[in-house]
Amino acid sequence: MTLIRFDAVYVGHFKCNLRRIADYPNLWGYLRDLYQIDGIARTVNFDHIKRHYYLTHDEINPTGIVPIGPAQDLLLPHGRAALSPSAA
Repeated sequence: MTLIRFDAVYVGHFKCNLRRIADYPNLWGYLRDLYQIDGIARTVNFDHIKRHYYLTHDEINPTGIVPIGPAQDLLLPHGRAALSPSAA
C-alpha cells in the first residue's frame, strides 16, 4: 500500500519529495508489475486515497485542497519478465 500511495500522497502531503517512486526505475517497474496483477487495480481508488489523507489531517492541510495529480500510468509495460522455474 505504501508503494501505491507514495507518489499520489506522501510526496506532497507529507513532504517526502526528494524522489518519487517513479524516479527509481526498479521500484517503478515493481509497482506497475504489482498493480497489473489480476484483481489488484480494482482495489485501488486514488480519489478516495487522496481525499482521505488530504481531508483528514487538518493540521497538515488546513485548506482542504486535494491535488488532481500526479498523472501516473500504472498500466504501462513494467519490463519485469517473469523467470520460468528452469531459468532460476
